[in-house]
Amino acid sequence: MTREADNTVKLSLRDWLAIGALALTIMGSVLGAFLHHDRLLMQLVTQQQAANSRLDKIESKLERRLP
Repeated sequence: MTREADNTVKLSLRDWLAIGALALTIMGSVLGAFLHHDRLLMQLVTQQQAANSRLDKIESKLERRLP
């Protein structure tokens, strides 16, 4: 990073690469967390559908037994 006479700062290639690496690391972490969260939500939805299916079967069996 260099400072000019008029107090402006210019970033070197090394600085830009560091900023890019930091941005990629943060974006990768956010994407990883999103994918993990999405997978957990899909697992929950699947389990809920299975539980609903079992409950429907139990209810239909009980309804058939009633006079």
